[in-house]
Amino acid sequence: MWLLPVFFMAGVLRAGWAADVCGRELALGLDGVSAAAEGRVVSRRITDRWMVLTLEKVQIKGSGNRLGRLQIYAEMPMENDADDRYADPGDRFAVGRQVRAEGECTAFDRAKNPGEFDFCIYYRSQKLNYRMFADSLEVTGGRTAWIREGLCRLSFLAGQILDRSAGEDAGVFQALMLGDKAFLPEETRALYQENGIAHLLAISGLHLSLVSLAVYGLCRRLGAGFGLAGIFGGMILTGYAALTGASPSVIRALIMALCGFAASYLGRTYDLLSALALSGLWILWDSPYLMCQAGVQLSFGALAGIGAAAPRLGEAGAGDAQNVSIGMQLTTLPLVLYHFFQYPLYGIFLNLITVPLMGIVVASGSACILLGALEAAVSAMGAAGLKTGMLLAASGFAAGSGRMILRWYERCCHAAGGLPGSVMILGRPEHWQLGLYYGLLTAALCCRPPEGGDWRRRAGLCLILLVLLPLPVRGLEVTFLDVGQGDGICIRAEGQTILVDGGSTDQKQLGKNRLEPFLKSRGIRQVDYAVVSHGDQDHISGLLYLLEEDTGILVKNLILPGAGWGDPAYGPLKHAAAARGCTLLWMEQGSRLVLGRLEMSCLYPPSRERAPEDRNEQSLVIRLAYGGFTMMLTGDMSAEGEAEVLKQEQEPVMVLKIAHHGSRYSTSEPWLEALEPEWAVISYGEDNRYGHPHQEVTERLQERGTVLWETAKDGAVIVRTDGRQVRWETWAGQKNK
Repeated sequence: MWLLPVFFMAGVLRAGWAADVCGRELALGLDGVSAAAEGRVVSRRITDRWMVLTLEKVQIKGSGNRLGRLQIYAEMPMENDADDRYADPGDRFAVGRQVRAEGECTAFDRAKNPGEFDFCIYYRSQKLNYRMFADSLEVTGGRTAWIREGLCRLSFLAGQILDRSAGEDAGVFQALMLGDKAFLPEETRALYQENGIAHLLAISGLHLSLVSLAVYGLCRRLGAGFGLAGIFGGMILTGYAALTGASPSVIRALIMALCGFAASYLGRTYDLLSALALSGLWILWDSPYLMCQAGVQLSFGALAGIGAAAPRLGEAGAGDAQNVSIGMQLTTLPLVLYHFFQYPLYGIFLNLITVPLMGIVVASGSACILLGALEAAVSAMGAAGLKTGMLLAASGFAAGSGRMILRWYERCCHAAGGLPGSVMILGRPEHWQLGLYYGLLTAALCCRPPEGGDWRRRAGLCLILLVLLPLPVRGLEVTFLDVGQGDGICIRAEGQTILVDGGSTDQKQLGKNRLEPFLKSRGIRQVDYAVVSHGDQDHISGLLYLLEEDTGILVKNLILPGAGWGDPAYGPLKHAAAARGCTLLWMEQGSRLVLGRLEMSCLYPPSRERAPEDRNEQSLVIRLAYGGFTMMLTGDMSAEGEAEVLKQEQEPVMVLKIAHHGSRYSTSEPWLEALEPEWAVISYGEDNRYGHPHQEVTERLQERGTVLWETAKDGAVIVRTDGRQVRWETWAGQKNK
């Protein structure tokens, strides 16, 4: 314990140094810059379209700048033959060779909305700050690192065998056997994740434990001593870890397995928490940013639950399966909610029936690869086609048992998903909630209950779970999402959620990557009213995704502009709403939506008989009031529409959502003079081809002293009010402006 401050200070210094390195590299300003870079290949993998190289000790030619690592994407020529996608370019771009690439460098994107995945932090954990899409790629020298290159080619060969012998399940086998998720079907990944068994698709301690038991146990049965069995088992495990990409979870499992081998050889007791701590020190010293990865947190959290929480849950101790399961759930539940925002209620039961069968799946995949490799070797020696055909058939047959179990997994997931409350959307806990939860959990586990009082401890632990429940919104909260070139506004008040628009033209998977994660991160299970200002794609694409896909988020009422009655652009929305049992409503001038203190009044356009023909001019103009707080939402209306609104409404507002993403044809001088907004928000995509927002608009706002927020620069813009005081926050950029 006396050494704890020393380790803590060493960790702080190491983390500070890693952050400083990232800061220096980003300060080079290479984002969007065409450059030539040269470095040594440390890894190579093939996706369905790209060859991805990771270079280290990179020099940027012509500038003298250096990067620790750079990721290179080189487009691969693809043919119809499935085998061609595995064409191994290792003869040229072998690990260890010096490679020169020319192309455009890009920095990894930061999360700009609540709930959005942060690619920047993820790749920082891999010591990467930039990637390059190469226009040209050439080898300039260097020597092949034959051990790592051999493992890389072995991985290619194994993937090719699985692709040929495992049929439609090849992508799943490659993920759980080789750690390669490039060909994993998205629907399979989503199915496993939603039901709490996604860890089966990742190379982790479970897989290394199976390999360890097989190799180490076989050596012991053959009469090898603890030392020899440990050395041979350690060599096999180290090679397998390198073969599968050496992810943090794999390195953690490898170090803990080696500690177990060493303990057996030395005649010492194996201590799980000590081995876990040693692996944590090793991993985090190499890359402190790994602490932010969900997989690392869950991997260490689960083992901490087994080693620290389970023994204190009852007299049976850590060996009791029930205590182990409860301990793991207690330590990982907050982490699951923080990263995935929902909890699979039946996940614990699915794990009980799926995990024991993983040994068969791994054995099946291993046999498939071994027989396929034997067939390739026989073919290379020119043996008879009959023999190779038999071996190929045997390879496919070996994969059969694993494929049957994978089908069983899918059926179990679909059955669990059909049960009531299968997925509980609880949102992302605040940091103080996480701290309070783990503090109370530690206190509850450390306190010794009275004799026979284990049930009281467990009841107390159940009460601690209440700390993680989502907090209700106080007053009014409006979030202007960064949806790229489009609009998306979430309004929460009076226990209701209103979504105004939700679409984009440059974010093709807006609903999946930004809209759904945002709603779930806020613990929103139901959108009470989805309001569509008008039918352009940059306002409806994400809403259509919520209505068409089974996201677990219910849209109760869909409000469309009355001026768009009969417009075919609204057809997909209406059909999707009808299929989901969503109530369809129409809004036009004079319509009002009142929810407690929140009042939304439609000022424009007039009834459908007098509506303008241009779709942008059909945009709903909505005035929102909450106590003394007022806001105007404008869609894509032009100056002509603004003039029509001013004929009936000239009362000032506090917040103005700028129309048409800052187009020069909107936000006129008379409009600003009448509304006198204190704050304005522009939603647009960075470097969009329309030139939004136009300089004339921003200058008009600046001349009037209006505080301007821009989603492309600030990320999601959030305003909270109790009807009197107003507080602003941005997700990226300057906060509390």
